[in-house]
Amino acid sequence: MIDVLILGASPNSLSAARSLGRAGLRVVMADTKADESVAHSRYVARFELLADGDDDVIASRLMELCGQHERPFLLPTGDRYALLVARYQEQFRSKYCFVIPASDALEGIVDKARLYETARRHGIPHPVFEVVRRSADIEIAITRVPTPCYVKPALAHEWRRFRNTKLERAGTTTELRRVLESFVEKKLVAVPQEIIPGMDSEVFSVSAYIDRSGKCLGWRTKRKLRQWPLGAGDASLQEICDHPEVAELGLRLLSATGHRGPATVEFRRDERNGRLVLMEINARTILGQEMIARSGLDVALMAYQDAKGNPVPLPWGSQIHPLDALPVRLSCVPGPAPAPTADGLAVAQLDCRLPGLCLLCRRRSQALFH
Repeated sequence: MIDVLILGASPNSLSAARSLGRAGLRVVMADTKADESVAHSRYVARFELLADGDDDVIASRLMELCGQHERPFLLPTGDRYALLVARYQEQFRSKYCFVIPASDALEGIVDKARLYETARRHGIPHPVFEVVRRSADIEIAITRVPTPCYVKPALAHEWRRFRNTKLERAGTTTELRRVLESFVEKKLVAVPQEIIPGMDSEVFSVSAYIDRSGKCLGWRTKRKLRQWPLGAGDASLQEICDHPEVAELGLRLLSATGHRGPATVEFRRDERNGRLVLMEINARTILGQEMIARSGLDVALMAYQDAKGNPVPLPWGSQIHPLDALPVRLSCVPGPAPAPTADGLAVAQLDCRLPGLCLLCRRRSQALFH
């Protein structure tokens, strides 16, 4: 018997498993790789190792995993799996229930080149950027994007087949040309963009849940305090905050994209002019989900009830809680040893200790061999 099938085995997958498991649901997790610090949670009843083949192979396996009349809730917690569910949603509906936007809408969010074009059309501030699809685009990008700059993959999950990083940094035009050539050689679309100057503590985001009808049922704004790597990394310490401008910009952009389900829109404040500039949208649960759920916005549980056609539990209290009513400063990501990050609320929990112990042992081993 399966109540929930979570696709992905990351710390944010674990946060979703805990939210749903605490509600008494039987959670199964599936991924192409096993992470002991996630799969050993008391809230994960079983882990399914998927063959790392193409999407057709994974989709076929997912159709085999549940019984004829179970129809469990399907929750993707990574870009690749979200795109897979969106593309195969007509096939999956006979076996699963889920909340996912149309395939083209989701591709327009996950693909950073298309996302920035959408932001430009709707007046959302964004970095200076170019899109490099082929060798002929390289010189144009070099003349238009100032260095130093970042080079992001249009599709991050495809980039991670080659590098386990978010982006590349090019300090000079020579470096930029080399990085762009390497993207083209790998047949990946590159998005070189300007670096928005500002402190890491000036990175804000809005996390929201958009129901099947397109209505936003709740949101929280949050702020990074530290991240690793510096400048463009994952938050190691962040807080819930009250930021109406971030909420307005982010929710307006989500409405323009046609998104459905959980999503987080991130902005950085440009120290040159004080504007909030779009960084990205994560059209799924995120690494800081444990903190957001503790603030009263449990998007995993909201998505489950929405997919089942049940009344959706609305966030308790106001949309943004007073700071004295929240655990406002929570660490959420374990950094690679010996990175200066916090211990990782997303993994270490008092009611689910084994994932945190596995993580601690792994970090100790890494420290010994570095």
